[in-house]
Amino acid sequence: MLKVFNILVVLFIGVIIVGCSSSKHQELTNLLAQNSISVNHELFNNLAIKVTSEEELFALTDEQEQEFLGYYHKQQAKGEKAHVIVSNYLSNYLSNFTYYGANYTATQAMALKQGNCMSLAIFSVALARLTDIEFDFREVTSIPVFEQKNNLLLSSSHVQTRLYDPSFTPDKESITIIRPSVVIDYFPNENNIRGRYFSYHQFLSLYYQNMAADALVAGDLDSAFANAYTAHKYDTQSDKALNLLAVVHRRKGDIETAEKIYVAAIGYEPESISLMNNYAVLLDKTNRDREAIMIKEQLAELDDPNPYSWLEQAYVYKAQGKYHLAIKTYGKVIDLAPYVNEAYLGLYQSHIALGDPNKAQDALRAGLEWTYEPNQRSTFKYKLYGKNAVTPTSMSEHY
Repeated sequence: MLKVFNILVVLFIGVIIVGCSSSKHQELTNLLAQNSISVNHELFNNLAIKVTSEEELFALTDEQEQEFLGYYHKQQAKGEKAHVIVSNYLSNYLSNFTYYGANYTATQAMALKQGNCMSLAIFSVALARLTDIEFDFREVTSIPVFEQKNNLLLSSSHVQTRLYDPSFTPDKESITIIRPSVVIDYFPNENNIRGRYFSYHQFLSLYYQNMAADALVAGDLDSAFANAYTAHKYDTQSDKALNLLAVVHRRKGDIETAEKIYVAAIGYEPESISLMNNYAVLLDKTNRDREAIMIKEQLAELDDPNPYSWLEQAYVYKAQGKYHLAIKTYGKVIDLAPYVNEAYLGLYQSHIALGDPNKAQDALRAGLEWTYEPNQRSTFKYKLYGKNAVTPTSMSEHY
């Protein structure tokens, strides 16, 4: 089931981590903080690209505003709290909403009653802003959903929106730990892992990252750059926005600038699996085999406690036809979270691709011990006792 705020974020295949001294690491971190990374503007046709403005993103038509405010004031007269009214309105509205993989503005999402999960998040923010309700966002790590388009592998991420009770006044004589709020998350999952809170500007950066990803899939590198650069301006320390900028430069043929961006991004986020993997891809494509091997070795030694990060990387290896590495990485997922049954299915597929049906069957048997949902158990049993053919696939890059 789709999650309401499942934001398509580009995971850039291969990102790198280079060994840096502490002083060099600080220098790179300072570069990011000062928004002084070097991009090659002359490489792109910026003047021909129109990027959606922040104002356009959250604007609603007069008719749409009146429709919502009519409901809002009616519920307010009944004594309902403001943040609950917005939550209920969204819940009712979504009963007829079509989940369609497009990034829409608030106006478009409300008019068409369709869009992806980012569109729903934008729509929620537009309503909250009409009522002066304070809101924030929380990242949620969930089972990644992958989509392959034009030799790119896209991965989805998940975010929750919180709306705060505007009528709440803390008691001056007591310490308030939790402010009253409602969480906008219509499709929660018990396996979700709560992550960091992030700001409004970081949320905006995610939107422009999405737009850049769409442009990449379409092969429009000028639009991809314009949106990725806008994403970077809203969140100068976003490794994903920097990753996008590096990818776009590499695809335009500017390897030197792409590498500088990768190095700066890794200096800020040295534990990023996707960054390391993408940088390794760049080194591979420029025949710098020794450096690429070194980066891949560092990637294998990362100590990321998030099982879903490794699941994403395992999918990358499998899609590239690197089945031995995929098997090793699926094993990391299982060590960290044995309940992630997608890892057992990945092991099964990788062993089949390598011509080892016995190990493939062992993976399914192990997975059955951690699989309780009836449909998933049926899938495992069918593969164990029925006939199923797996056709290996290959791919060059992962985003």
